[in-house]
Amino acid sequence: MFQKSDFTVFDDPTLEGRMDKIRQIIDPKFEDFAKAALPILNADGRPWVAHVAKHKMRKVNPPENTWVAFAPNKRGYKMEPHFELGMWDDHLYLYLAIEENMKKTKADGPVIAKQLDRLANEVRALPDDFVLSNDHMQNNAHPLDEYAETVTRYGKVKAAEVLIGRQIPIDSPFLNKQSDQLLSFLLDTLKQLLPLYEELAQ
Repeated sequence: MFQKSDFTVFDDPTLEGRMDKIRQIIDPKFEDFAKAALPILNADGRPWVAHVAKHKMRKVNPPENTWVAFAPNKRGYKMEPHFELGMWDDHLYLYLAIEENMKKTKADGPVIAKQLDRLANEVRALPDDFVLSNDHMQNNAHPLDEYAETVTRYGKVKAAEVLIGRQIPIDSPFLNKQSDQLLSFLLDTLKQLLPLYEELAQ
């Protein structure tokens, strides 16, 4: 699994160099996680697929983060709720992601926000180390007690998103070479987020 030394891929300032390191070091670990996560996801009868980010649109600037997304759709994941395991230069994360691409029209934002409102009690019941993010392309984290505000923003702001999950900082014991607990921790996080996904996917 992942370890602290993996984060050095983000030290390479060039697009080609960083992408080579991501492909060689990070992507195989995403694929290994997928082997453990997909049986859990497939238990609901849907055909879940792992989508490893390829960053094909990048021509100059290297990616500041990278990820694998899970959705029951082999054609893509951004247009529906999905799970995302990814890395920034200072942490690993696992989120249930409701991204801006789900808002096909101006009316979709408020409609989806109402669906998210109904999850408030379940989100409030998550363990204290769960966090929110409002943009999968920004390195940020907000406490769960900002859920209502985050959902309201999603309904009103085109680029707003709602991501719910856990972050594992670079100095976490889970990222020590000797630690074999990271996979269990990530799978436990996935299982705790699954009921929220099921509510949204109905």
